[in-house]
Amino acid sequence: MAPIRYVNEQENEALEKLKIGKRRFDLEDSNFKDSLSNDDFIYVPSIDLYVAKERKLLGENWFDSQKELHSKNEKMLTIPEFLEFLKYTKKNYKDIYKEITEVKSLWRAEWLDADFKVYGGELRVNYHMFQDGKIIQKSEVLDKNTLMNDPTPGISLEGYLTNSHTSQGLPSKDVKKGDLHYKIPRRDNNSVARFDANNVWTYFSGYGNPSNKSNYLGVRVAKQRE
Repeated sequence: MAPIRYVNEQENEALEKLKIGKRRFDLEDSNFKDSLSNDDFIYVPSIDLYVAKERKLLGENWFDSQKELHSKNEKMLTIPEFLEFLKYTKKNYKDIYKEITEVKSLWRAEWLDADFKVYGGELRVNYHMFQDGKIIQKSEVLDKNTLMNDPTPGISLEGYLTNSHTSQGLPSKDVKKGDLHYKIPRRDNNSVARFDANNVWTYFSGYGNPSNKSNYLGVRVAKQRE
């Protein structure tokens, strides 16, 4: 497994300040951006990651999926990264966007890298990111603007993708109602995020059981540019 280093919120603030000189691929020529993609992966400029066009590790639980990905210095998409991937495919790869979000007979689901845990009475989200070629784990207290009740019937996918989400990628309190079913993270220390679609609904949950296994449930690989 690739080495994992843990950082606190103060260290992450310092890391963010170091990004000032980072190359802005999102501002470069679109032909150059397209050339970074290939048959298996799409380069998403806003997150500077290659993201797999198709899911893998179908039938594996969340823990085993994380272990397998990290052993290859790859990772699962965080919720914010997944949102950026959806926005990018909606504009540039409509067939992939529809495959993920469309209500149709074949059940499709994928794990997301968000593990919810209670520390010191506070609900936190734990996830992984690349830093200096290594995979590090980041832990943050859940944003106070996070929507923390299960809405009926659901939330607007368009509004959620556009602006009604926190920096941690969860729906914010101002999100409009719609057809995307949403289950909030729980305080049971056994909740991770996943996104599902089938012939009844599209479903985003912060309350997935990480030990679950299903042949329709997999993971979308994310990796850095070499």
